[in-house]
Formats: sequence, structure tokens, C-alpha cells
Amino acid sequence: MRKLNTIFSVILIVIFLLHGIFGSLQLLRVNVNFPGKTLGWIGMAVLAAHTVIGVILTIQTLRASKKNGDNYIKQNALFWTRRASGLAILILIFFHIGTYGAKINGNFVLFEFTTVKLIAQLLLIVALFVHIFVNVKPLLMAKGVIKHKERRVDIFLILSVLVLFFSGAVIFYYIMWQV
Repeated sequence: MRKLNTIFSVILIVIFLLHGIFGSLQLLRVNVNFPGKTLGWIGMAVLAAHTVIGVILTIQTLRASKKNGDNYIKQNALFWTRRASGLAILILIFFHIGTYGAKINGNFVLFEFTTVKLIAQLLLIVALFVHIFVNVKPLLMAKGVIKHKERRVDIFLILSVLVLFFSGAVIFYYIMWQV
């Protein structure tokens, strides 16, 4: 089950990055013809499967910890950071769906981009990247990719640049609504 969840994780990262890059380009008024919404819904299906497996694995871990009388799980900050960031993503993703607009009678209509929507989108970006950051090392280890610390550092650098790009695009879009 962990191997399947690892595969879902890789698929989700690719979908998230593509959706984020092309969505950010659209927010920056770069006309791209990319099926971002379709990709987003495919991502939602994979996310649902990833979530179910994650919950099952969490329950198994908590039961095993309780049986062994091991208090380590209470002190394991990474374990709880993974769960908390995953839960935050699940909550914030519902604020993301339909935030920017929708098709009404065959026409795409933009919705006003308010301060609350800006905050929700920035929190989603942060939650996604925290979740990826705390899970990238075990993901790379599971895939046999990680052999040197430098590879992790390179990935963290790339993800950090993408966080700035995505956040900058959302902030730019917000500013354009205020002007």
C-alpha cells in the first residue's frame, strides 16, 4: 500500500506543479492553452486515493504505537506536520475550487478576487509546499533516488523558487483586481 501511495504522490506532485505553473501564467495574463481545470479534476481523483491510503496508514501507525506502548509518536513532529499539512490542503482545496471563475451559460465569468480569497490561496500554496518539503526525503528514499544531500538541496531550491512564483502570481492577480 505504501508503494501505491508513493506512486500517487509522484503523480500528484507532477499534476500540482503543472496546474500551478500554467495557472500562475494565466494569472499573470500570459495566454496559455492548457487544460488546467481537467488536470485539476484528475488531481482531485488522485488526491482522494492518496488521502484514503494516508488515513489507513496513519491509523495503522497509531494502532501499532498504542500496542507497543510507544510514546515516540507523540513526540514525532514530522509525523504530525505531515498529517496537519495534508488536512490543511484538504480544507483549503475547497476554497480553491471555483475561486477564480466559472462557466455560466457557456461563458466563463470571472469572480471578484477578494482579500479573503488571496489569503486562502496563499495558505493553500504554503500548505502544499510544507507537505511536499516534509515528504520529499522519504519519497526520494522510497524511489531510490536520494543518495546525496545535494539532490535534496537542489529539489528544495527548485520548490522554493516555485513557491515564490506561485505566490507572486496570486499577489499580482489580487493587485490587478484592486487597481
